[in-house]
Amino acid sequence: MEPSIRNLATKRYIITSRSFTKKEYTPSERQTNLKGEPIIWRWGPERLQNEASALAFIRERTTIPVPRVLYCGKDSDGAMCLEVEYIHGITCDDIGETCRMPQAHDSAGKCLECEKIAFGNTNKFIESEVIPQLRSLTSKQTGLNGVVIPPPRIQEFDGRTTWLPIRSPPGREYVFCHGDLTRSNIILDPETLTVKSIIDWETAGFLPENLELPLWRLDYAQYMDTFRDHAEIEQSIRLLTAED
Repeated sequence: MEPSIRNLATKRYIITSRSFTKKEYTPSERQTNLKGEPIIWRWGPERLQNEASALAFIRERTTIPVPRVLYCGKDSDGAMCLEVEYIHGITCDDIGETCRMPQAHDSAGKCLECEKIAFGNTNKFIESEVIPQLRSLTSKQTGLNGVVIPPPRIQEFDGRTTWLPIRSPPGREYVFCHGDLTRSNIILDPETLTVKSIIDWETAGFLPENLELPLWRLDYAQYMDTFRDHAEIEQSIRLLTAED
């Protein structure tokens, strides 16, 4: 199988039958915006290393299904990349695009019945298996290995270049968070409609518990609404930057 390559605004995806690779662009490969300026992937190398560390940590400390890291480091052209095993399945947000049952609920187009079953299975698994295990992992300092990468809604709202780790108040600890636990980052088995893997751990780390919003319960429009909830975002920023 020839690799499938997807060039996004900030990074490149390379997909084979056995692996999925995220790779930063070299300076000469960078996409440009409408002004002709190069688009910089903020914290690109740090994101990839953070995801590799998070995946290894989760595999070691929990039973949460995640991809196995195959390689993380510089490629032959000097660009940072992360290669993980390819998980065959369907993302939760796409599961209802067609009926998955042997005797179809709907023979043409979107299948609301499959979607309902899949969402129910996903919600139950995330809330009974994933979140409790993540919250059992605690630390007195935010981030992971000294690196703090906040959830996407906070990154878009606050353009600072660095988020420093902070210490927890006495008697309290931070919990491990995925940071962007959306339906698009949950891989399902198309035959059983059950969770097969949780992917995309770029923003994972120890954070205040409230920062892990129940994004797995939201459709795309509802997810985008979280980027406009400035009151919640400002409160989350206060939790990320204050030690008391």
